Amino acid sequence: MEKKYGVYICKGCEIADTVEIEKLEEVATKEKQIPVCKTHDALCSPEGLDLIKNDISGEGVNTVVVAACSPRVKYKEFSFNGSIVERINLREFVAWTQEPKTEDTQSLAEDYMRMGITKAQHTGLPEPFMLEEIDKAVLVIGGGITGMTSALGAADAGYNVILVEKQAELGGWAAKMHKQLPRTYPFESIEEPTIKATIDKVTSHSNIKVYTSSEIEKIAGFPGQYDVSIKTNGGTEQAKAGSVIMAAGWRPYDANKLEHLGYGANPNVITNVQMEE
Repeated sequence: MEKKYGVYICKGCEIADTVEIEKLEEVATKEKQIPVCKTHDALCSPEGLDLIKNDISGEGVNTVVVAACSPRVKYKEFSFNGSIVERINLREFVAWTQEPKTEDTQSLAEDYMRMGITKAQHTGLPEPFMLEEIDKAVLVIGGGITGMTSALGAADAGYNVILVEKQAELGGWAAKMHKQLPRTYPFESIEEPTIKATIDKVTSHSNIKVYTSSEIEKIAGFPGQYDVSIKTNGGTEQAKAGSVIMAAGWRPYDANKLEHLGYGANPNVITNVQMEE
């Protein structure tokens, strides 16, 4: 776009008490040749914001340089749709941290003006990156309870799912459990594991393709268009996916580090995995 610049300098928050505003204006108008340069006692006030908005609508300003407070604050106020906005922090970096009305302080403020205007001159409006084709298939890495639940959720929503599990069977650690914690009221008795039913749902679902004894060899591309290489059956298969769910499971904590709790010293102190075994 053809840029028309506007520089707006705030005099509030002790800025005008610390530096000479007229010299900052000269940096913009004489040195940087900015056609529109204005000051206001409080740029973030309704009147100050109207000053900028009126120049955008009436003067065609589309590149706004605001020399005022930190860009970490007042970002909603100084947001103007369709315009480039560059913020110069004169308040925190100069007025509130430097000795007022000294040559070094003035020089610092003028340098910030130069850098901010230069940055605005080399900045363009962001353009959205629109994919022509988006692959809606979901790659799920890990065939434990988390991976299978994720796969079923996506598949039931109508998406194709590629489920990759490095072990020979689905289920992960949950498949090794003899019983599971109660899931229904009154939560008093342990229950039979539901993992087998979940495995059956996954393997019989028409939208889910399962790879067992397989590993992801490579993923290339970007969200919406991933090229996936799956190492399986002694070879490599290629697949495409638009998103990836990482559900690679968990590993039991090394109980040998819990000697202070009696593990290893007392045979009656065991882990939950040992209990299931």
